[in-house]
Amino acid sequence: MDPDELVPHGDEQVDDVPVDASGESQSRRALLSQLAYQPSRPHLLIGALFLFLGLLITVVVLRPDGEEDQWRAARTEDLVQILDDLGARQARLETESQRLVGVERELRAGSTAEALAEAGRRLEALRVMTGTTAVTGPGISIRIDDPTAAVDASLLVNAVQELRDAGAEAIQVGEARVVVDTWFSDGESGVEVAGEPIGSPLEIRAIGDPETMSAALSIPGGLAESVRTRGAEFTATTTTDLTISVTVPVTAPQP
Repeated sequence: MDPDELVPHGDEQVDDVPVDASGESQSRRALLSQLAYQPSRPHLLIGALFLFLGLLITVVVLRPDGEEDQWRAARTEDLVQILDDLGARQARLETESQRLVGVERELRAGSTAEALAEAGRRLEALRVMTGTTAVTGPGISIRIDDPTAAVDASLLVNAVQELRDAGAEAIQVGEARVVVDTWFSDGESGVEVAGEPIGSPLEIRAIGDPETMSAALSIPGGLAESVRTRGAEFTATTTTDLTISVTVPVTAPQP
């Protein structure tokens, strides 16, 4: 071969190959679309559900065993008392459910007298709930002697909740009627109800089933044990004739 015919590698001639400009453009657009991907609403919901499930599993795994140990260490008679309380509460709810079903049936039948009677009962129940009328009936009277001021607002909130769970229809703490917007706070002179000091000894009155409320307050971890743990004295007296005369003034609706 003639040396003149040899061509250096860097100067090797290559046939021109046409480039598909449209294909390159499509590939670039696909890449950009993947980089700019925005998850759809279903994907976000699924991700949120998985996140919630993970947090729930974490809470269950890391949950302290103090509450479980408390019930495991409770006495048999205390557990029986708790079960009796729950059974009584269920019986009250079933009775109320049956009564409401009967009222619905009578109202659908078109009885005007029954409709008026039911309206009157509901009006009276609303008056009791809002604290605009005095209430007399069976109930429980509680006295807490707290010379060291160890009882705070949070304990009284728990006491009100325990009484309501036990079926209390009306509650009075000190000289204040407890309704849906009643609030408790810790003041300089002790616990206050709606900004007014309660004073000592602290007295609570509740209208409802006395035996059920007494059992609810006496369970392990209940109000009686919590008060005595703080060094205060707890006394509860059941009665068939208790009066709550303190009422909440009716205010005119604001426009």
